[in-house]
Amino acid sequence: MNKENDRKIKLGGGFWLCSDPYCCWISKEYVTKEGKHKGETYLKRCSGYCAKVEDALESVCDRHSREINVSSLNQLTKEIKSLKSLIKQIGENLK
Repeated sequence: MNKENDRKIKLGGGFWLCSDPYCCWISKEYVTKEGKHKGETYLKRCSGYCAKVEDALESVCDRHSREINVSSLNQLTKEIKSLKSLIKQIGENLK
């Protein structure tokens, strides 16, 4: 991939909308916890490669819901509320 053509827009909550001339995807910011690059920030893709921003956001929700490991309905409700809040914040940042 040609990094010169990649574009990144900060969405908030550590999420970035990334795109190239062909597609877009969502990445999340993480900090290296150990090793030579301890404390450095890097981006990790957390959505599929999509033609539309809406599809990339939906992909983040789908992936997050598959990764949820909860033992009670109460925990699941909190996770869903948190995810809805994040998507709302991202939508506001895109306006």
